Amino acid sequence: MLPAICLIFFISTSSAQDVNKILSDADKQFQKSEYLNASKLYEEALKKSPMDLTAQYNLGIAKFRLNEIEGATEAFKKALGLSKDKSMSAKIFYNLGVAFLKSANYPEAITAFRNALKLNSEDRDCRENLQFAINQNKKQPNQKQQNSGMSQKEFKEQQKSEQKLSKQAAEKILQSAQQEESRVRDSLRSKKSNRQNRATKNW
Repeated sequence: MLPAICLIFFISTSSAQDVNKILSDADKQFQKSEYLNASKLYEEALKKSPMDLTAQYNLGIAKFRLNEIEGATEAFKKALGLSKDKSMSAKIFYNLGVAFLKSANYPEAITAFRNALKLNSEDRDCRENLQFAINQNKKQPNQKQQNSGMSQKEFKEQQKSEQKLSKQAAEKILQSAQQEESRVRDSLRSKKSNRQNRATKNW
């Protein structure tokens, strides 16, 4: 991966600067809560630089804020494929877990949080979210068993209620997203600064 990146900078520094400009514009849109505009700009940056981890990861965050959970999980999975840094991979797994929590996919959330903890065993928030996902997952089989004795009307009402996250779950997801956003954006700002320095040196 490293030789390919060096080659891109060497062949076309202007292209690297274009990507930096797009990412800068995307970040400004994100900070204004213009998540749709931000996601489009991150996608534009990825067309020019498909291996850009910052663009891929931030796209996942923007999609999550737009409540496009499927798009967010896809972006985070692609970001995992690009990440070579243990700490960054842990953060991506964490966000992937939060996205799975949002869609009430507790088995996948459990897997993601466990993977994050393998890379960063000291992450207290991740450990708490893992326990929360495990507890929620345990409730699901019990709910299905209870459904067997319900009338059709009761069963439909139960299905509707299951589709909605509980207030506690929603609050947990929001809290997790806010904590992770502040934590990761600091990390990405540092990486962005390093990328700009590399581009400047090559120019």
